[in-house]
Amino acid sequence: MDKQQNKFRSAARFVTSIWLLAVTWTAAPCAAIGQTPPSSIRFENDHVRLELGANGQCISFTDRHTGHDWCKRSPGAPFARVKKGARLIDAASVALTDSGIEIGFGEQDVRVELEIVVKPEYMTVQVMSVAGEGIEELVFVDVPLTLRGVAGETFAACAIALNLQTNVREVPRPTGRLEAICYPRFGFDGACVALIGCPPDRLRGVMQQAVSAAPDLPHSPVGGPWALDAEINRGSYLFNFGNLSEETADDWIKLAKGLGMTQIDFHGGSSFRFGDCEPNPKTYPNGRASLRRVIDRLHAAGIKAGLHTYAFFIDKKCPWVTPVPDRRLAADARFTLAESLEPDTARVFVSEPTTNMSAVTGFFVRNSATLRIEDELIVYTGVDAASSYAFTGCQRGACGTRAAPHPKGTPVHHLKECFGLFVPDGDSTFLSEVAARTAATFNECGFDMMYLDALDGEDILGGAHNSWHYGSKFVFELWKRLDRPALVEMSTFHHHLWCVRSRLGAWDHPTRSHKKFIDVHCAANDEAQGMFLPMHLGWWAIKTWTDQQGEPTFADDIEYLCCKALATDTSFSLMGVDPAGFSKNPALRRLGAITSQYEELRHAKHFSEQIKQRLRVPGKEFTLDREPAGGWMFRPVQQIKHKVESLEDWTCRWRVMNQFGGQPLTTRIEALMAAEPYDSTNSAMVAEFKVGDEFADHAAAPGVTADLRPASDQVKTGTSSGRFTATNSNTVSNGTWARASQWFEKPIDLSKNQALGLWVRGDGRGEVLNVQLQCPSHVVAGIGEHYVVVDFTGWRYVELVEPECERDADYAGPDGT
Repeated sequence: MDKQQNKFRSAARFVTSIWLLAVTWTAAPCAAIGQTPPSSIRFENDHVRLELGANGQCISFTDRHTGHDWCKRSPGAPFARVKKGARLIDAASVALTDSGIEIGFGEQDVRVELEIVVKPEYMTVQVMSVAGEGIEELVFVDVPLTLRGVAGETFAACAIALNLQTNVREVPRPTGRLEAICYPRFGFDGACVALIGCPPDRLRGVMQQAVSAAPDLPHSPVGGPWALDAEINRGSYLFNFGNLSEETADDWIKLAKGLGMTQIDFHGGSSFRFGDCEPNPKTYPNGRASLRRVIDRLHAAGIKAGLHTYAFFIDKKCPWVTPVPDRRLAADARFTLAESLEPDTARVFVSEPTTNMSAVTGFFVRNSATLRIEDELIVYTGVDAASSYAFTGCQRGACGTRAAPHPKGTPVHHLKECFGLFVPDGDSTFLSEVAARTAATFNECGFDMMYLDALDGEDILGGAHNSWHYGSKFVFELWKRLDRPALVEMSTFHHHLWCVRSRLGAWDHPTRSHKKFIDVHCAANDEAQGMFLPMHLGWWAIKTWTDQQGEPTFADDIEYLCCKALATDTSFSLMGVDPAGFSKNPALRRLGAITSQYEELRHAKHFSEQIKQRLRVPGKEFTLDREPAGGWMFRPVQQIKHKVESLEDWTCRWRVMNQFGGQPLTTRIEALMAAEPYDSTNSAMVAEFKVGDEFADHAAAPGVTADLRPASDQVKTGTSSGRFTATNSNTVSNGTWARASQWFEKPIDLSKNQALGLWVRGDGRGEVLNVQLQCPSHVVAGIGEHYVVVDFTGWRYVELVEPECERDADYAGPDGT
């Protein structure tokens, strides 16, 4: 590569903050008030003209600089609509008022008054009043556009919700539709949205104006429209899962610096308790004071500290649960005792049906097996919904509460639970109380960052339809109690969270196909650039041997990650690395040296944009090397994999073409797992194809018909086989899948039989056969893919040991892959 391109060049950068005082402009109707009603009403600012027809339609959304109308009007674009029952009723009329417009909905007795305030670069629309009965939803702005919200367009549009009454489905970014919705549950009056239409290079600045002027939104100088300007958002971090104490702080500082990490994340559950964020007394004997001393030492070394909590979720050891449970713990069902209950009774009879109750729980399952009766918690193991309504196999006085007698007619509350934790009632003061305890720990201990993990469980507070509101409500309550800005990330993302979010992309680490995963992640990051957030390349685990389900992390995997991070100026994180393990593991030390050098060069912005463009190309690999003069350079490399399944079959032949000049061959040989023979007495039968409905659940892509049924005319072993036939009437093959599934009433435990063996009689037509295993969601929502390319004829024994990941993106199947 050109040596001159690798030289480091420093340049002064000047950042200017501009604050605009927005003034209110009046609408410009086509006729004056009091004269003949206008055929349209216009609202315009420096960049855009919004025109509404008297018939309730959106007529135009016009770029005032070019005159181009971006409104999508075919077959019509009603500016507003209401939902009543199953009916969606479009706006039928719009009339100008002193402060905005009044919208009518035809013969329906519904009137909506909106205030529209026009500012130099954006406008706001606020609901002032809603008249009418039975309205379940009000879409008070709907402007469909011909824009697609992609890079390269000459105009950009965006809607920003200005409070928690307003739902905007799209995350703030260039979009093809401006829409704002409100609901009676959170109140119609006061719902407000900012509408932006402007040149793309002005969008972030206008978004900053709109957020700054909104009193009900958090204003983060390191989040939302300001996130790209904060250097802290580009730091990489190390996970601490509980052993970072005053005694080990120096070792952690040395480790972080040796890996090139500038931040350390304190993960809850071990460092502190979820819910009240109380520090672990074994690690921090003086509570928050001990934790504060540790963080002060990190700060002295130039390292930022992050509070990694499970959002609003509550550990069952919190004082809110034990010894007396808080009556504001959220419940999703209420019963009444059908009989009096004594302290030693293990069966709880209730008067109401228990049909919808379950004893199945799991990390991702939105269900508990816990009842609250007055000040006692009871855990049940079964539900009787037939002969009588009862909860059975009860553990009385659970979670350290006291078993007590309860009279007939006492309310019985079925608590909500997810991730093994309880939750507060989202409509009570409890949600704010949990936020206050989290903020107090952040403030008192001196944290700089916060990861709100488990926020993706926000639907448990008020249902999936309202999850946007309750998750944001918790974050807003938390933010307003912080005494300094925080770098904030969370495990979910929707509109309101954007204004405090600092970076995006903290995916969990893969266990296989690391480079393919990195490419997929980079592509997703590229697509998200329009959100104006720095991106992240995820939580990475440097793995040695685990089992056949995972793949080790080799030096070329880590260098591929670091190379893409440098090329895109993207941070990443390391999990499962602590001082004790690092000192004992040569692999960690070797790979850690790679991350350290790359991070140093990334933060120094050492390489030119021209070089970084080459490094970004998916699938292209490079290695960092020294120039003869001592500088840094990249050399392109080619890493090729091939799996040999048997020295006696077709896989032992492998031809490779070297795309570079003459050089010595370098190889790495990795031993893989083998399986016992097909007829082993230790095997477990999964499918035998003996009955016609064994695989009764069939599905197929459009244009594809398929069938799987027993056959006895061509059998390799046993008495029958399964004949899978499919016909594709489409002109293409991609995405033309067919599926036949067998669901087991009771899950099969395959933990000791993790390889699959089957005989396949191929027709040589190149079909891709995917033998897929799915795990019950209450255990873990896992899917294991195993591909067989049918490029052979006759019988072939296929041994499927390791699950597929790398080729997953090559196929379009029924699971969205």
